[in-house]
Amino acid sequence: MKLQNLTVIFSMIIIPITLILSAYIGVQMDTILLSQKYDTRLIDATHDAVVAFELNTIHNQYSTNADSIRRDIKAAINTFSTTLSVNFGMSGGNATTVMPYIPALVFTLYDGYYIYSPHEYNYEYAGEKRTGYEHILKPYIHYTGRYKNSSNDIVVNYSLDNYITIYGYLGNEYISHSGYLIDTSKIVTDASGNVTGYRLPSGLTLQTNQMENLQQYNQNNQLVQTQSSSMQKYYQEAYDFTKWVTSNATLLSTVIPQNAVKSDGSKYTEFQNDNTKFLNISTDNDPEKKDSSFTQHKKEVMRISIQENLNNAIKVYNDHSPSMGTHANFKMPILTEEDWDKILTNVNMISFMQGMPVGTKIYNNYSIVTSTNNKQYINKNSIYFVDNTNTYHRINCPVLQENVQNGSFVVGYKSIDFRNTKNSQDTTKYYYKHPEYACYTCIVNSLNEDVEVENLSQDLQKAYYRALARERYDLDKITKMLNYSKIAN
Repeated sequence: MKLQNLTVIFSMIIIPITLILSAYIGVQMDTILLSQKYDTRLIDATHDAVVAFELNTIHNQYSTNADSIRRDIKAAINTFSTTLSVNFGMSGGNATTVMPYIPALVFTLYDGYYIYSPHEYNYEYAGEKRTGYEHILKPYIHYTGRYKNSSNDIVVNYSLDNYITIYGYLGNEYISHSGYLIDTSKIVTDASGNVTGYRLPSGLTLQTNQMENLQQYNQNNQLVQTQSSSMQKYYQEAYDFTKWVTSNATLLSTVIPQNAVKSDGSKYTEFQNDNTKFLNISTDNDPEKKDSSFTQHKKEVMRISIQENLNNAIKVYNDHSPSMGTHANFKMPILTEEDWDKILTNVNMISFMQGMPVGTKIYNNYSIVTSTNNKQYINKNSIYFVDNTNTYHRINCPVLQENVQNGSFVVGYKSIDFRNTKNSQDTTKYYYKHPEYACYTCIVNSLNEDVEVENLSQDLQKAYYRALARERYDLDKITKMLNYSKIAN
């Protein structure tokens, strides 16, 4: 009888606890599943926005113009808000219902970034002046470092690659120059200082004082053959610019991390006592290598700039979120080192979202989507190579390597040239500058990994460095201050 009583008592205690735990676990599982759905919806909206940005830039011949870029970014934002609101079933895609949950959007471009976030505005209602807050696209922010000491004040604008702009005062002299930094030990010159070659990782020398024979189709579907001097100009101007930078001792001793100052003139604690002359380019400080002092400092400057301005935007959002219809206190997610590496080496869109209830929690996450087809930036993976089989490949494609070994010619072009573009004579029609077919091997295999150029054959190394130099040189740059053939030392 006592055992039966204990059994009853045990059941009366355990069964309710089991039911409560079961319900709790069920709610937590529902929360996790719903959070994953929200993650997918956020990624989908960000992806659609990036695709819209790419399409607009490809079909817009003025897509590198500052005003045109803003229009393309705004169109991408509209796509993002529409997709997100539709995915959440909010008022038939009305953006005003979803944007209160978006504290900030960030668009990282070639030499700077845009932030889309709430901003204060004043209006009048029933004769009373009021203040409101709405999302706007803030002015473009360049990747800029300012270096100041007692006698010099220099600003350096950085970019995703090795292109920089330098301006400011060295003593009483005002300077302003732009150009690519290059390891000059790889440059071959003649007696007059004219660049004739570039030493490849294989040890072979690429002849750079030659015109390139190129071809593409025009909007009338006619094959047009041209000659380009862009590759030649890239190496010559990069050499001249780097020699000018490295021969200026005052400039090198001024532009060091410990002289970096914020907008209010105060020093950065991150760079305290760091007197590295990162503009002193050499084999040990190759600006195109990830571990060079130039690249490391540049990325730190870019990262600090994004973090500071994003934190300011988030603060405005938190301070005035009730005015936008939400009471969420946004907590900035911690971006991983992998995230930062992606942000600082590519054109991206970063979207932050918080405030929607997810089971027992409040949703808080972000999404990063990289743009691989745009006119903003040329990297190793954004160049396709054509051979004489009427096919285009990635540089590390085994089929391309085999074709080259069998005597095929190979020329590289930026990837967007293989996308259909609008006919300027009839904007309802499209055409291909390069109608070659995509390589099947490149499609079915993952060839997007970082290219190890030194492992390529000599012919492919030549093709790669020709194309990279040409496409970089032909890139329109907002921060370019001086279009020169040679800088006088």
